[in-house]
Amino acid sequence: MTWRAWLDASPVAHVALALMRDATGRVEPLESLVPVRPAALSEGQVIAFWSLAAGVGTSTVAALAAHRSASGGRPPVLADLDRRAPVQALRARNTGATVADALLRPGAEHDVLSRWDGVPLLPGSPALGRSWDGPRIADLIGRLRSSAPVVIDLGSGAEALDDDLLGILDRLCVVVGPTIAQLQAAFCSVPLLERISVAGSVVVGAGDDDATRIASRLPWPLLAAVPRDPFLAADEFATRAPTTRSIDVLIRALR
Repeated sequence: MTWRAWLDASPVAHVALALMRDATGRVEPLESLVPVRPAALSEGQVIAFWSLAAGVGTSTVAALAAHRSASGGRPPVLADLDRRAPVQALRARNTGATVADALLRPGAEHDVLSRWDGVPLLPGSPALGRSWDGPRIADLIGRLRSSAPVVIDLGSGAEALDDDLLGILDRLCVVVGPTIAQLQAAFCSVPLLERISVAGSVVVGAGDDDATRIASRLPWPLLAAVPRDPFLAADEFATRAPTTRSIDVLIRALR
């Protein structure tokens, strides 16, 4: 008999369970651990993440959603369309072809995709901010979605809400932060989005209760609350279990 089996059969285990029942008020205070399959985006979906102000966590949430969907068996193309600060390539330590390169090769965009672990990546380009071509970019995303879901990092700023690109989105998610400046930016974005279909808000850096309070003051439903995560704060791009669970909640809300 192993030590674990001996402890489970000992009177100590029965006393401990009795104390836990008294403390929790539940007949079965211990729940079985059940493996959870990672959530995956639907085939051909185009999901975009945006915020009015920079530094909220838009790029982080987009990358987390793409990687989690890949873990769920359906890797999306992660397209960085941030005109101000395209950071996905920096995080991925990638120096491959960019969105600007893909625009020069219509019909061959799948050949220029890079890889970030299991995620096909189309890095951003500072050139987008100087020569944005909405119809061509919308056509590019339309071709990419023919073979996989697409997750778009729109970055921040009112100029990112391009009509041609918005026209092909299935879901637009507004990323919101809990600081005063970030909340003010979220409230200021409401008039910009009055005529745009918004799937909901993703509150970053807040617990469920605070995220619910924040979302109640915005006209969109709360899709998920991504908690504070020291790994993400250090830009290490590792995650704790609560972060992973919150991204699963987000993906399931978007399907």
